[in-house]
Amino acid sequence: MPLPTKEYAVTAIRQSYAVLQHEKNLSPENMQVTHSLTHLVRTLTQSHAPEVSSYLLQTPDLCSEREHLPGLCGLAECQMEKYWAKKLLMQKSTSLEEFWYHSEYCELCNAEASLLQGRTFDRISFLGAGSLPITAFLLARSLPKTQKVICVDNDEEACDLSQQLVRKLDLGQHIDVRCQDARHYVPAENELVICASLLQGHNDVYKQLKTHSCDLMVRNAEGVYQFLYKPAVLPTSGFSEVARTKLDFKRINTTHYFEQEGRTSGDAD
Repeated sequence: MPLPTKEYAVTAIRQSYAVLQHEKNLSPENMQVTHSLTHLVRTLTQSHAPEVSSYLLQTPDLCSEREHLPGLCGLAECQMEKYWAKKLLMQKSTSLEEFWYHSEYCELCNAEASLLQGRTFDRISFLGAGSLPITAFLLARSLPKTQKVICVDNDEEACDLSQQLVRKLDLGQHIDVRCQDARHYVPAENELVICASLLQGHNDVYKQLKTHSCDLMVRNAEGVYQFLYKPAVLPTSGFSEVARTKLDFKRINTTHYFEQEGRTSGDAD
């Protein structure tokens, strides 16, 4: 299949913005929304080459889309996760692989694991976990030395759905779900904190975290994926960036790894 032209990508972005802007139901139950977003993600994935990405981000004709489309995509993503959480809970046998973006999350988590370079943590927390915390499920199964994975979100319905999935997947001994404002989360000693792409209030979160002993991962959006997510606000004090993943068409997000200034990170294997 030939790569989309710049004009084709512009049209896909405009069309998705028009659909999401006018539809009230942004969940997968609305097939127009699902088709539009699927087409947008596929087009952006094929348009990540630097010259195409620069053109799309700099063209004045897409100013409104770049400003407002990520917020609409975020609302749609939250609805999609709730839809899938309910769908998986209704099934007799829960198979996470059915989720549309399961392979993308696997790629993302594998890339993030490569940043750890022998570090181990007693606990990992995921701020902005949502109703379908695939990341937490993958971590609980792949990092047996981690005693607990903490899922934090301030959406009561999302937390309830997440907790039900944890029980159904028999991961209750490994995952705790906490309904609270991430800005007030207090990490334990030797903990890795992961900030989700849709997390709000980054600066307040960092201000809280830097008074405790922890390492930090922040998921970001770069290149054309800034039409799906707003670029993350990264810490400017208290933490030092020591590693990051590269932009890759197999995953939408890049990840920045930070160590707290003045401390040694998790114990090595």
